[in-house]
Amino acid sequence: MSRKVTVKNTGEHFYVEAGENILNAAKRQNITLPYGCDNGVCGDCIYRIVEGRVEYPGGRPKALLEEDLEAGRGLCCVGHPLSDMLIELEYPDEDFEPFF
Repeated sequence: MSRKVTVKNTGEHFYVEAGENILNAAKRQNITLPYGCDNGVCGDCIYRIVEGRVEYPGGRPKALLEEDLEAGRGLCCVGHPLSDMLIELEYPDEDFEPFF
């Protein structure tokens, strides 16, 4: 079952398939989201959950601190939606390029 993710900052939406993370789904559908390391370490892809729920199959990512979880934040690169979601990007106006 796919989940719809809507980006509040831009109004764009895309669909995440079962077993897929939010960032990969966005890339697959040509939606640009900020990211850096692509594995939960840098925190560049942080967002605020306005509506919905997310899980991290590999456990809580290193860049997502307890206070981030309590504030309703998540990471696109390793998060798998459990429902349709409305997210708000934390840093929408910066020109992000991934680092490798």
